[in-house]
Amino acid sequence: MNVNPFSKKPAAAVTPKSAKGASPLNEIGDVSAVAQMFERLRQQNAQYEQAIAALVAANRITCGWDKPAEPEMKLTIQRELLVALNDTDALAKFDQEHQQALAKEQAARVQATQQVLEAPIRVKALEQHIQELAGQMVAGLDEGLIDQEIRRIFRPSAQRMLAAAKTFVQAWREMQSVEGVLLQRVRLFHTYVTGDSCARYDHELIARRRDGELLPTLIEGLSFEELRDLNHEFDRTDNELVNALDNALRSKGFDGYGLKVYRPKGKNDERKIYAPDPNPPKKYIDPGYGPATVVRVDV
Repeated sequence: MNVNPFSKKPAAAVTPKSAKGASPLNEIGDVSAVAQMFERLRQQNAQYEQAIAALVAANRITCGWDKPAEPEMKLTIQRELLVALNDTDALAKFDQEHQQALAKEQAARVQATQQVLEAPIRVKALEQHIQELAGQMVAGLDEGLIDQEIRRIFRPSAQRMLAAAKTFVQAWREMQSVEGVLLQRVRLFHTYVTGDSCARYDHELIARRRDGELLPTLIEGLSFEELRDLNHEFDRTDNELVNALDNALRSKGFDGYGLKVYRPKGKNDERKIYAPDPNPPKKYIDPGYGPATVVRVDV
């Protein structure tokens, strides 16, 4: 029984919708809601970085790494000695001559002392502020809206790709069908008169595709360079479109690249706020835990 493998009814050709004038640049639309969200998050990022820098400075004082500059006490000591001597005339003269300088010296001393005493309280207040700021970031962020907008902008391009892919698949099936029928009709079997079989002529119209290729690099009637260039472009983006779309989105404020969303820690989480010191003090290495000393004993 002779069965023709190519007797199946061909599929109807798919005619894609016209994409004339269609461009992702014209499909961005109104993204002001997301742009405002990104702008607010950008401001919150700046506030967070400032709060972390203040927390690092307060931690350094609390840990004793940064001690406030020691205030001058020269005038204060001199006045205290005059008070101890009970020399009212000298004390009055001293106060008159050094009134402003003495007040400045005393204010500096109070400020230095206050800075050290308030550092632990300042750390606690900053941590609470950072925690609240992180809560505001999470509360003001609508990832669902962001996802909805990027899908809306992306969808027309995907639809155009599908329409073009249907056309490509139909053309690919046509080419393979023509190749299959032609090779079937010209398949000749060569044998020697002795009965031994021998290789027949190899009619090759379409080569096999290699991994990662859209099209094989050998198709009769098409140049190798054209097919190679198509394969090269297949898994690469359109740089001209990338730049144009990127600039268009950023001009509308649709740009969250590099922004961070800090989430507050849990209610029972006792861990400290992560505030790495960019210039930590050198750690003291106990000599008792240093490298082992090798001692040679000659017997």
